[in-house]
Parts: sequence; structure tokens; C-alpha cells
Amino acid sequence: MYYLIRSAKRDEIELLPDIEAAAAELFQPYLRQLELTPDKLNKIVSLPFLRRAQAARRLWVAIAQANPVGFLVAKPLTESFFIVEIDVLPRYTRCGIGSALIRTACDRARLQGFRSVTLTTFRYVPWNVPFYQALGFEVVPAGARSREIQAIVAHEDRYGFKREHRAVMRRWVG
Repeated sequence: MYYLIRSAKRDEIELLPDIEAAAAELFQPYLRQLELTPDKLNKIVSLPFLRRAQAARRLWVAIAQANPVGFLVAKPLTESFFIVEIDVLPRYTRCGIGSALIRTACDRARLQGFRSVTLTTFRYVPWNVPFYQALGFEVVPAGARSREIQAIVAHEDRYGFKREHRAVMRRWVG
């Protein structure tokens, strides 16, 4: 399958919540285990946040058949480049798109002088941690997390993503 990873265009931003919602469907079988309701998996990133990220060139899309089929949005922290959200339409999973989006973010982080890329993910969803480990990420123990990452985990916990179900992961890039 042919796809292209590039910076998102402003007129594509409105399409991204639909990609996020479709990708969230893959987590439906795990809602009970994660102690979540379906509404918690949608609208993780707001349109204003996506617009700011696009203007700052921290929002990438995967294009297949002339349409966005996936995206990744990141933000700079003091000690790392943090992946806020990555989503791929379910019919395009296992095609290398998610991996390509991650590599793009890691390349950008390195070029901007960051030493690492970080993210949070659901610890007990079977494919999550292994997917990121295959891309060079490692689980960061609670005692080794920066204050900023601890604050993100606390924010996610208040939102409903219980910290005991979350994994913080890091990949060194510089």
C-alpha cells in the first residue's frame, strides 16, 4: 500500500476527529478492563489544540488514496518531545502507517534537539506496549518520570484514564 507522511494542512484538521473516533473502536473490547466508558475514548485532542499544533508543525498526517488515514500530534516538554495522540483508521492498520508516523515524530524531535520522545498508552491492551517496544520505546518506571510526565499522568487520571492502566514509554533519539 502506498501512503505518504507529511505535515498536516489546515483544511485537513476537521477530518482528524473522525479518524480518532474510528481508531477508538479498536479499544471497545477492553473498556471494562480499563474501567472506561466509550465516550472517554473520543475527542482526546480538541480542534483548537490540533490547529495550534498544525501551525507549530507538530501535527503529521498519513495520506492514502488522497485522504488522511492517520495522524500524530506531539508537543514539546522540557525534557522530551511528547506524543499526545496517534491514530490510524482501522482498515489501514498493520500497513506500517503508525510506525512511519512515530519515526517522523522521532526525526523531528532529534532535529529540534530533544534527547527523547515520550508517550503514554494503555498498559494492558495487548498490542500497545509491544508495538512501541518494537519501535525502540521502553517503559519508564514511576520513579524515573519527569515532573512534566507525572503531571500528564495525573491529568489523564483525572480525565478517567486510571494511572494503574497507563504505561509511560520513552525512546532515546539524541
